[in-house]
Amino acid sequence: MDSLSRPPAPGWTPPPSTEADGRALVLFVDIDDAHFAQTSERLRKAYKLVRAQKDREACELIREHHEDLVAVLLDVDMPGSILDGILLTRILRGRVPAMGVPPFARNLPAIDVPIILVTSRTESYADEDMRRYGGDRLMQKPLEIHKLTLALTDWHLARNDP
Repeated sequence: MDSLSRPPAPGWTPPPSTEADGRALVLFVDIDDAHFAQTSERLRKAYKLVRAQKDREACELIREHHEDLVAVLLDVDMPGSILDGILLTRILRGRVPAMGVPPFARNLPAIDVPIILVTSRTESYADEDMRRYGGDRLMQKPLEIHKLTLALTDWHLARNDP
């Protein structure tokens, strides 16, 4: 078995076969160019990233790539957007009544992937609250690849646990 087809950890879902280079596709939603540059440099070693800076763009990319995504990273605040990361998470998990969803975020395809909420103010949020909103993990900016990989592996292991 070659190195690209071997799972990197127990419970890991292999990357979509459409990814020619073997890296799994992750949507990264963050308006902060400095944070994205700093974080993406490290994350691109293991993941193929698509980036959205605002909520509308995130919704477009989810529609375009929903079948290939293995995770969504959302900035909690999302300045300049109508939706913040928490509300977009609730919409993606179907926890907002249709009449409360802005038109551009309606009828998004279902995605059964981990949603990692990212902030520089982790002390302001409780993990329990993030899970109640539909998020799978709250992580500190800047993201560290080993912590993200562990969070994704944990999610996949929990999904495969009988």
